[in-house]
Amino acid sequence: MKLNSDLIIIKSPANNLQGFFVYTTLFNIFKLLKKINSIVTFLVLAFSQCTSPEVVDSKALKVVSQYNSKCPMMIDRETRMDGIEIKNGNTIVYRYTLINLFASKVDTAKFNLALRPGIINTIKTNAGLDELKRIKSSFEYYYKDREDKFIYSFLITPEDYNDQTQ
Repeated sequence: MKLNSDLIIIKSPANNLQGFFVYTTLFNIFKLLKKINSIVTFLVLAFSQCTSPEVVDSKALKVVSQYNSKCPMMIDRETRMDGIEIKNGNTIVYRYTLINLFASKVDTAKFNLALRPGIINTIKTNAGLDELKRIKSSFEYYYKDREDKFIYSFLITPEDYNDQTQ
C-alpha cells in the first residue's frame, strides 16, 4: 500500500507538521488485522455454530475476554490496541489509543481519509473475515488520545465492504 505524504493527520499552528507518520501506523494496524485473524476465526466459530443470540453472545464474549486479557498491546511506537468487544450482537469494535497524540492536534477528516479506505479494502479481501461478512457483521474502529480523550471512530458496515466502487 502506497500512501500519499499529504495524508498527515497532525494539524498545528503555521502548518508546522510534526513527526507523526501515518504510514507506520497504518502499516502496523494492517499487520495487527492479520494477527487478529485468528481471534476473528474464533469469533466466526462462536457466531456460526450457535442458534440462539444468548449462546452467540456467551461464546463470543468468552473469546473476546480471552483475547482482551492480552491487551493493552503496543502495535507500534504510536498505537496501542486496548481491546476488542462485541456491540449489539454483530459489531466487532476495535479500540485503540494513539499514545503520543492529543485529540486537539488531529485533523479528523484527514485521519478518516487515511485509514478508512485501507481498512475497508482489508475487510473486503481478508478471507478470514468471510463468515463474519456472510452474517453481515459491522466493524467499528475507535481511537482515543494519550489523555483518554476521544479522537475519532468510524463504522464499516456490510454496505461499505460489499460496495464494488470503493
